[in-house]
Order: sequence, then structure tokens, then C-alpha cells
Amino acid sequence: MKHKAYFDANDALSIKKYLKENNLRWVYNPNEDSDEETAYFFFVGKYKEKEVLFDVALMPLYLHYMAVLEEKADEEAQKIFPDYKGYESKLSEKRWEEIWEYKAEIIAELESEGEIKVQEFIEYDDEDYQAEDAFVLMTIALNRDKIDKTEIENFVRSYQEGTFQLDSHLYAFSLEEEEEVPKNYQQGKI
Repeated sequence: MKHKAYFDANDALSIKKYLKENNLRWVYNPNEDSDEETAYFFFVGKYKEKEVLFDVALMPLYLHYMAVLEEKADEEAQKIFPDYKGYESKLSEKRWEEIWEYKAEIIAELESEGEIKVQEFIEYDDEDYQAEDAFVLMTIALNRDKIDKTEIENFVRSYQEGTFQLDSHLYAFSLEEEEEVPKNYQQGKI
């Protein structure tokens, strides 16, 4: 869902001013589609002893798990199908079907073996964070069923207050359907 903006989403100073003037902790990024699977938003916080504007992508941990499974399956497929170089490959429909079937088998095998485990994380991309008008990109995966305003508010508040802590447990997820993003999934703490 796109959100209407009353600030320049490409200008960190404009966003900081908007947040301060409206007494807001955070605001959705109007340049990105947010939904219950990934929220894109901005907030002001401390990073390396400096106040910065974070440009955030917050997702449930199971999406990261799915991405790791997909990446592993892709690596295995490239070993078996030398003409497959990823999604940009120019292949026949029949060849794509073979590759998809093989990848589905690999994903099912990895999942059944419980070989892949993931944990909550925050990654920063701070290439220009020293500049007053710079953004610090933040990617976060949390063990939540969905991402909504309450989850965003809880995260931002605890991060700003310095009380946020990542869960260090490893998790594996059971996907009901391998072809689609699961709406219902079962998680297991490892």
C-alpha cells in the first residue's frame, strides 16, 4: 500500500523536519509499498554516536528464511543446469519448468532436513552517514507473524530508547506451499 507524503522522501532533512513538526516517531516511506510482510519507513535514531535518519525495511523472519532457501536452491540449480544463470536467463519454457521442479525438490529437501536456520538481524548500510542529509539504510528481520503499525511502533520506540534486543535463537519454518509466500506457517525455535 502506498502512503501519501507531505515531505520530500528523497531528502533526509525534509523527513526529519516533518517528523519533528508533527511529533511523530516514524513515517511510512511513500516511495515503497508496505504490507503485512514488509514495512518501509523512516525514523530518527542514534547510530555511531550521531543522530541519523534511518530508511528502514522491516520484515518477518520467515521471509528471510524463504530467501535463504531460495538462494541455496538457486546455487544447486546452477550446478546442475549450466545454462541457468538466474532469473535473467533466456531459456525455453520447458527448461524453466525443469529448473523450477528441481528447485522445488531442493527446497523441500532442505526444509525437511531442517538444515537451514535463521535468526533475527539488523543490517546497516551507512555509506554516507556522516553527512547531515544522509540516510542510513536499515534492514531488519524479526520473528513476527506480520508487520503492522503496532510492530513498527514497538520497534522504533525500543530502538530509540536503547532497549531493543534481537532474539538470538535460531529458527526454522515449515512452509505450507513452496511456490507462494505463506500466510500461515509454523515456526520452531532451535
